[in-house]
Amino acid sequence: MSLKIALQTIPLILLALLVVAILIPACAPNPNTTARVKEYKTVLSETTNATAASEASLEAFGTFLQNINVPGYVTEHTSKVYAKNAYLNDTLVTHHGPAEIQAYFEETEKTMTDYKVTIDQTVSSGYDHYVRWTMVFSAPKLNSGKPVESVGMSHVRFNSDGKVVMHQDFWDSGMNIYGQIPVLGGAIESIRSRFE
Repeated sequence: MSLKIALQTIPLILLALLVVAILIPACAPNPNTTARVKEYKTVLSETTNATAASEASLEAFGTFLQNINVPGYVTEHTSKVYAKNAYLNDTLVTHHGPAEIQAYFEETEKTMTDYKVTIDQTVSSGYDHYVRWTMVFSAPKLNSGKPVESVGMSHVRFNSDGKVVMHQDFWDSGMNIYGQIPVLGGAIESIRSRFE
């Protein structure tokens, strides 16, 4: 093989290896799904002593979601909204207790350039409360910094002090987070389009 052909081929080989290195982990089954479902069900069984939330508790939770981007808001309000033993899973990560939840939301606030949550509906059934919301957010590393819009729902339970003991989100984080990352987003869209 001539040197010229080798020099032309090497960048293509490196690009192919990069694509494979990105796609293989992205396409591999997530080994944590069973553990996450099990943890959610365990938390459900452990919070059966939750209480029906007052209107003020539901309002405080909704206000918290709407103000994550306000500097200092998360620091000041997390322990007022979340109980000591609180569980949070937002489909991306799981955190326990106000300190972990606060640190997570503070880091989230730093990565966003714009953020808005609208509470579309709240439905309660006994001690289970479902908050349906629309979120529009921007982050420099997602979608070239342009807004991403998503809908989702939070399943929450409260303790007798009116604080959140369980917060499980349901939304399409694959499309709305991972799908907005350059190269990876294209791979996800390609896979999704094959199912249509």
